[in-house]
Amino acid sequence: MSTSPRPAGELAALLWPGRDRDTALGTLAGVCDSLGDLVTEVTVGPVTGLRLAEGLDVDVQRAFALLRAWEQQRCAATFPAADELIGLLSQDLLPGWTDEWVQPERERFRQVRMHALESLCRRLTDVGRHEPAIRAGQLVVTTDPLRESARRALIEAHLAAGSVSEAMHQYEAFLENCAKLGIVPAEFNTFFPPSPAWPVLHVRRPIHPGGGPIGRGMRMDPAPRRAQVGMGAGVRG
Repeated sequence: MSTSPRPAGELAALLWPGRDRDTALGTLAGVCDSLGDLVTEVTVGPVTGLRLAEGLDVDVQRAFALLRAWEQQRCAATFPAADELIGLLSQDLLPGWTDEWVQPERERFRQVRMHALESLCRRLTDVGRHEPAIRAGQLVVTTDPLRESARRALIEAHLAAGSVSEAMHQYEAFLENCAKLGIVPAEFNTFFPPSPAWPVLHVRRPIHPGGGPIGRGMRMDPAPRRAQVGMGAGVRG
């Protein structure tokens, strides 16, 4: 229901297209009764319509407004509403509602949520805002554990924050989820270089080593003759 008045019959047909007119109108009346003062009747000419009450703050509308502002923001470091936007994107649309019209809208909003949160994770990481970046990335991988691009973004956020153990946990959790379904993620193990010392390396971008997988996501080659350890440094054999 929008903030502009809509005829009751039009709303009923839109929300419950599979029901006859009287049943749909009865369902709409029941919903309006449960919403109480949140819905008001407005008469425009010969037509009486329904609209949301004046001054009502609709969180999904606020979320889309902030998303538009985020997409136009050139510098993530100066975006003041990142925390609010992440909070608004943390929940599905109308959780618990089972009406048929909710399902496609909920799925559409879920796709928007996933893309936006992944964007927030990457861009906030780039400007050093690690806490909201990690929070955004975690929301995505919790909702979609097999979303490889989001898991990469979350790993990079942990590494950028200096939390190698959390990055390793995310890395191994993803490989375990894939193994349960018999999926081999292409080049996902390129986050860590082929060395027994890889947990102490601080890397921000994928490194492309050789070698084969071993254990729970670890990759090991013969002991290196020389090692370089530092920001973005690889290991040379």
